[in-house]
Amino acid sequence: MRVSFFFPAYNDENTVAPLANLADEVLSECCDAHEIIVVDDASPDRSGEIADELAKENDRIRVVHHPENRGYGQAVWSGIQAARYEWVAFTDGDMQYDVRELPRLVEAAHSGADVVVGYKTERAEGWRRDLTSKVYNTAVDACFGLGLRDVDCAFKLIRLEALEGFTPSTHYTEAFILVEALYGAKRRGARIVQLPVSHREREFGDSQCFTWRTTYRLAWNTARGFFVGRLLGGWS
Repeated sequence: MRVSFFFPAYNDENTVAPLANLADEVLSECCDAHEIIVVDDASPDRSGEIADELAKENDRIRVVHHPENRGYGQAVWSGIQAARYEWVAFTDGDMQYDVRELPRLVEAAHSGADVVVGYKTERAEGWRRDLTSKVYNTAVDACFGLGLRDVDCAFKLIRLEALEGFTPSTHYTEAFILVEALYGAKRRGARIVQLPVSHREREFGDSQCFTWRTTYRLAWNTARGFFVGRLLGGWS
């Protein structure tokens, strides 16, 4: 199996190097070939600079730079577009997910899965974030019938063929882009498998996933996606 692994980086200067190096080490043991892609979403800190230094030292590491901040969703899309291999895996740049669990996702893919979706057995940020996530996942499942416990979990492995023809709506700047991608993949017959993954607290910085602004936009995108994507058939 050949895997393109990427992660968005925004204010992640403390974790870019350890995450990229650990992923490189893990994937070297469980894949035939791999690459590491760091998507610098116009980070105001040294994330992009550090990533460039890593790329100079390791030819398996590449960097995609956004000239301006485009948001998490578009950073994910840039990582998918940059992938050179048949499988694409990704996580967040803050190291809340343990990439040493990647071999389990690879094993599930070898067993016939087209998409391997992680789900957090316990969310590290406490009950408020856990409650918000459960409400969001319940709403997404009710609207799109994906049957996923944790659609926003940023630890996934996807066969690129499952995303063939997928072009996301450009206004999705948050994680809702993953709903659109998985909805299309399921409609095209992709086999989706879920695996429990560990989740830990951030050591550096603050999460931007469920700020009030992001929560509002996720709610709006869910409602819009239901009408445009499902009722009107705007998503393939």
